[in-house]
Amino acid sequence: MRSARTTYLLGVLSPRRLSWAAVLGGVLLLPVLPAAAAPTAVQTTWHAEQARVPDARAAGRDGEGVVVAVLDSWVDASHQDFGGRVLPGADCLGGSCAPGRAAPDACDHGTHVAGTVAASSFGVATRATVLPVRVLAYDEASGECTGRPADVTAGIRWAVRNGAKVLNLSLGPDVPGLSASASIPAAVKEAARAGVVVIFSAGNTSLPVADSYGGSAVIVAATGPDGALASYSQRGNGVDLAAPGGDPRTPDVCRQDDCVTSMFPGDRYSVAAGTSMAAPHVSGIAALLLGQDPQRSREQVLDRLLSTARPLADAGRGLVDASAALGVPADPPANPVSTLPPAPVTVAPVSPPAAPAPAPVPVPVPVAPSAPASPETATASLPPLPPVTAAPSPSEQVPAPPAAPPPAAAPLPAPAEPVPSWPVALAAGLLVAVGAAAARTVCRP
Repeated sequence: MRSARTTYLLGVLSPRRLSWAAVLGGVLLLPVLPAAAAPTAVQTTWHAEQARVPDARAAGRDGEGVVVAVLDSWVDASHQDFGGRVLPGADCLGGSCAPGRAAPDACDHGTHVAGTVAASSFGVATRATVLPVRVLAYDEASGECTGRPADVTAGIRWAVRNGAKVLNLSLGPDVPGLSASASIPAAVKEAARAGVVVIFSAGNTSLPVADSYGGSAVIVAATGPDGALASYSQRGNGVDLAAPGGDPRTPDVCRQDDCVTSMFPGDRYSVAAGTSMAAPHVSGIAALLLGQDPQRSREQVLDRLLSTARPLADAGRGLVDASAALGVPADPPANPVSTLPPAPVTVAPVSPPAAPAPAPVPVPVPVAPSAPASPETATASLPPLPPVTAAPSPSEQVPAPPAAPPPAAAPLPAPAEPVPSWPVALAAGLLVAVGAAAARTVCRP
């Protein structure tokens, strides 16, 4: 079922319809920031802090040498923030995988997901290698991003054969029959036998989710900035972990302080909310664990992810905690979460990692308001990301966030074009961004 509603993002490309199924799988909205904003140093975000990623990076670990496969709509390998760490990958549409560069990421989704895993500025594992595997494509006739279970199955097997140690699948109902497929759990089980960690997004329906991908996959729900499960996120039975996915504080508006900031094709940046944004946080932390100790087994990685999560109701073992997983001391979480006791851990323990190293002062990302869309959203604007004038190494350590807001910094140059506010219309449970230029789809699994 499709909606005729269109969504407007910076006046680029042609009108496309938004799939009703898109809201069920991973992404709720995706405003775009202009190409003039080009940070290359590691940036501090609420979602990285909530998952305690900066504390984990303070141990000097960055996922270097770990291959993470992103089974999605492709990845813009030329984006400067990937730093050349995107492999050729394969196009698995049609149920067989053809190695090499696929068509551009017309759905834009895979680039955002991969950026959360491994981009130099907003990624979790800032030196990990991305292996793009195309299992979704934009269909001009239907106006949807879509795929097939056979494509996903082939993609899983191809990624395992070609060296991936972690698989991220931020998919949903845009792959009809995904949760009912018998071949996908079989492929996931084969990946587990090969020692590969497989991560799926839980979906965006606010309903309990059964384990549809076999017992060997990790299913990830989404949290908002307050540390609680996002209003849209699937939860309950079948969820293994939660991770930051965003949840707009101001009704119907997505911005940097309540959605997930990551990459967008064409050296641009964007914010988005959904369980598709949560899963790559967990995949990135898995890469940090493997980078910290390349001898870790799949079972040991899962042990660290699950046993160190902060308890959170209806989110399986709880909210993922990178610093605890890597054995790095961290300050108490800034956002409260539920205090349900975790279930016992049955997988093998792992040796403690190295002690943390001191970290330098973080690069601030100032937020400047733009013209509001309406009185109800006067503070809900999407600010531009400023260019970073002194970019340290992508693997530079980042400290834990301070308890109080940092002092005001001198303003950095703004992009040449102003960035408008992006209000979002909520109709029949479907959240879409609305602006005043040409239409661009938010066709997202």
